[in-house]
Amino acid sequence: MLPASILLATSLLLAGCGNDEPATTSPRTASGLTLLNQDWNDQQRETAWYTSFGSRIVPLPWFLALEEADSQARFSRPDNLSRFGFASAGPSPANPHDLPIGLASTPPDQGEQWVGLGCSACHSGQVYYRGERLHIDGGQALVDFQLFEREVIAALRATLADAGKFQRFAQTLHAGPELRQALQARSERLSAVAALNATHVAYGRGRLDAFGQIFNAVAADFLAIPENRHEPDAPVSYPVLWDAAHLDLVQWNGSAPNAGPGPLVQNATTALAVFGDLNIHGDGMGYGSTVEIENLSTIQDLWYRLKAPAWPQATLGTIDSALAQQGATIYQQQCQACHALSDQQDPDRELTAKLVAVEAVGTDSTMASNFTNARSRSGAFEGKKLMYVGGAALGAEAPTIELVVHAALGALLEHPWEAIKAGLYSFHKVLSAPLHERPYDYKARPLSGIWASAPYLHNGSVPTLAALLSTERPPRFAVGKVEFDPQAVGLSDQVLDEAQVSRFDTRQPGNGNGGHLYGTALAEADKRALIEYLKTL
Repeated sequence: MLPASILLATSLLLAGCGNDEPATTSPRTASGLTLLNQDWNDQQRETAWYTSFGSRIVPLPWFLALEEADSQARFSRPDNLSRFGFASAGPSPANPHDLPIGLASTPPDQGEQWVGLGCSACHSGQVYYRGERLHIDGGQALVDFQLFEREVIAALRATLADAGKFQRFAQTLHAGPELRQALQARSERLSAVAALNATHVAYGRGRLDAFGQIFNAVAADFLAIPENRHEPDAPVSYPVLWDAAHLDLVQWNGSAPNAGPGPLVQNATTALAVFGDLNIHGDGMGYGSTVEIENLSTIQDLWYRLKAPAWPQATLGTIDSALAQQGATIYQQQCQACHALSDQQDPDRELTAKLVAVEAVGTDSTMASNFTNARSRSGAFEGKKLMYVGGAALGAEAPTIELVVHAALGALLEHPWEAIKAGLYSFHKVLSAPLHERPYDYKARPLSGIWASAPYLHNGSVPTLAALLSTERPPRFAVGKVEFDPQAVGLSDQVLDEAQVSRFDTRQPGNGNGGHLYGTALAEADKRALIEYLKTL
């Protein structure tokens, strides 16, 4: 058994590898999606779309056989799943069951496959303009996580309650009498997780309180200490990923160093947060979990290779190069001190994130304060080492993030050689950064592909770049299937499908749209020039 320190040292020896087939060099269409060139070839793209990292919602055959709660129509059909914000690219050898992008099936485990969320469920953006749908790999998803979870549970409950539904379900699966008990158990388990993470204010589309949910998963669920539960009421936008693997720090509050095995630990944490499981009471080294370690390294390597989407001039209009040149000077004066430039043509770029105190940037503080202030009883982790095989012993109470780190390392170290191989495969050199001891800050990242990542600010509270440069920001706007505004750059007020939008209300707790007043005092002509330049990044 090798300790985490050796895993870190070993991972510094090699660089990651992967499929080096040429990337798609021009936009192409798949099942109604326009795919932009982001330096992934077709095989890499589908691997990222459909590779499971250990999320398990229900067994795959169940998902394919499940009916909607209020009809006999299959829950898994693409037009139903699109209601939750998922995009479909159609069936393929990598996706034989025609699942939407970001829903992935696990490898068979003792003959059983599960369906769950993959990375692309939260990190695939959609831009709608004049009947065309641009797909943004690594972008901010439009998925309504809570709505999807709620309707899956409703469909399971309806199947249990309706004799006809259950009979059709069982016949499709060729299942015996044990099916009802298994279905009941899974329905109760998903209902318990949903109750654990219930919130007074709905997240809406494109947001999730990932930290809040993983804190509850580890501290309240896996440790079986209900009083550790805290309302996960600080949803943030799904961050774009094309520069994330190159940064020294990740997460909206810069709380996670990205060197060495950092990405592997972070991704294992994500797998546990979204319908993953962890057994902290095993007899051997490490904790049994559903985390698929080998797949984590494959996915991480693909994100490292991804580049930001260039502004598609054929679709969204030609960039005014003279105006953008004026904007470049303004950017250098107003923005570049925090938002460094990222050379998307350099596949090995090393980037530094700028941490800005919440008091200075002035944006909604809920996410940062929730993270910093979260403490929980350690329960079964009390007395165990923070890094599982090293570090200080955990006390009776600890910062909740320390319990999460311990749990994630335990999940990885149950399979030490797989973890070492995964660290080696996905290793890429990034700048080192110390663990921030007071992460009551927000991270300013490079603005590559900023045009494709509306709505803006960490909590998604501002619909356009033009609004971000104004002190009069919309208090309420639609998120989801909304027409893109190429002038203001972001979400227009033209809703394309009322059934596929949610209304963002900045007056609700955690949804504040104040702060980040940089550039708001510029003349209107300078604002237009700056926005034109931002299209080029």
